[in-house]
Amino acid sequence: MRFEQWLALVRTRVVLLSMAVAWALSFLTVRQTIWLDWMALVLLFWTVYQPKRISLLVAFVLGILVDVQQSSRMGEHALMYVWLVYGMRLLAPRLQFASVFMHALYATAMVFAMQLLRALVYLVFLGSPTKLSLMLWLLLAIPAWLLLAMVLTRGAQSRKMGEWMAN
Repeated sequence: MRFEQWLALVRTRVVLLSMAVAWALSFLTVRQTIWLDWMALVLLFWTVYQPKRISLLVAFVLGILVDVQQSSRMGEHALMYVWLVYGMRLLAPRLQFASVFMHALYATAMVFAMQLLRALVYLVFLGSPTKLSLMLWLLLAIPAWLLLAMVLTRGAQSRKMGEWMAN
């Protein structure tokens, strides 16, 4: 069975659990450090493989949670996550027959574009330039996507986890 077929059988609680883990990992993210935005990555991952379970409202609410948790400007992550999910939904028909690695490349490119847009907004509206060298952590997005795909696939293929994940 292909990778995408395994992920089509995932229950909602697995999606919610992975989002909770991503939110917990975001506690490791301190402003102005080099680290991966796990919540954005997990949102994009589930937007590709479970598009009916990830809505723009879910992305907005999770963005507000991350904004509050990281004490960033209210709505900054929420707007970013909504645009990321919307953009990935537009690309989803093209990605339907692509490989997992291509999904990772598209997701990394989208997150990089959103970070550039965020830096531009900071520069134009707030007058505070952000260091573009901090975006080097985006190179971790491709291996993180592949790791996430591998963990979820192995979990679906194992006997106990597979029963927990399957519909």
